Parts: sequence; C-alpha cells; structure tokens
Amino acid sequence: MSHHIYHTHGIILSSISVGESNRFYKIFTEELGLIGATAQSVREGKSKLRYTLQDLSLVTVDLVRGKEMWRIVSAGAWRQCNTIKDDHARLKLFARSCALLSRLLHGEGCDQELFDEIVRVADFLEKKEIPENLSLSFEILVALRILVHLGYLDPKEYGKFLTAEAYSLETLVEFEKIRLVATIKINEALKASHL
Repeated sequence: MSHHIYHTHGIILSSISVGESNRFYKIFTEELGLIGATAQSVREGKSKLRYTLQDLSLVTVDLVRGKEMWRIVSAGAWRQCNTIKDDHARLKLFARSCALLSRLLHGEGCDQELFDEIVRVADFLEKKEIPENLSLSFEILVALRILVHLGYLDPKEYGKFLTAEAYSLETLVEFEKIRLVATIKINEALKASHL
C-alpha cells in the first residue's frame, strides 16, 4: 500500500531523542501547521538527515502520515540561516520566538500568515544585527505580533507595529517607547490563555 507524501516547508521548533537512534520533531509547517513527526535512525552516524534536521532550522520536508504520527521520509535545507546560527544573540532571539510558537500552537491546521510571519523574523535576523539595547524590543514585538495574529490581543492598539514592514531598526526604536506597556499586555494575555 502506497502512502501519500506531503512536501512542505517547515521550521523545526524543537526535538527530542526517542529510543536508540530515532528523534521526534515539533515542526511548524507551511502546509499543515504544527505537527509532530519522527525520523527513523536519524541519530546514527550514517544518517543523511541528521545535519539537516537541526532545531531552529528552516527546511523542506517530505512527510508520510503514519497510524499515530507523521514520519519524515526526506528533508533538505530550505533557508540556510547561517548568520543566525553563528551569532548567539540572534539565535537566542529566534529560539525565543520559536518557543512561544511551540507554547501557543496546538494541533494541525494551515496558517499561512503566521508561517510567513516567522519566516520574516528569520529573514530580519539573518540580515540585520540588532543593537543590544533594542534586542528586548525585538523579542517583545515578535511576541506581540504572534499574539495579535492568534487573537489574544486587540490589533487596534498597535496598528503601525503590525505591518509587514514593521521589522526595521527604526520601528524598534519607536516600539521601545511602548515596550513596557506592551509587555504587561502580553503577560496578561498569556496568563489568561492558561498556556
């Protein structure tokens, strides 16, 4: 019996070892939303997938739905993001964005806008070095945009910070003025969500 292979882009949010040589991945995919998937024998030295399937990587992945979960049958690099991976500050910011997504998303379901949002985050971090004094503003802005998108915060209060062009150093300087108020609103929304 042949299985349908789903081909999609994805962001590996996290992973854990399973058994002797397998690994379980939490992947935010473009086509399917958030999924859990296993890769067989990926921790073995001869595995072709072990270097592609790294946490916080942007990948192209081929998936087959098993009885209980998805299985990864092949994968390749989609966007390299070497600048992020080689810079601890940028990697930390991207990791926190992915951790928030992992916390808030539950179950499958395509969400193209949110997927594009996280790709914009990665693209900005890849291209721009964020001054240390603005890194917290960037982290809070990303959280705010995710929470607005998911319906936890009212978008009317944050208009200019929700445009596709909002990721810029100029916007971060402007956002710094409302960062503390935004942080309080974000914390209230997270508390109310019980997540």
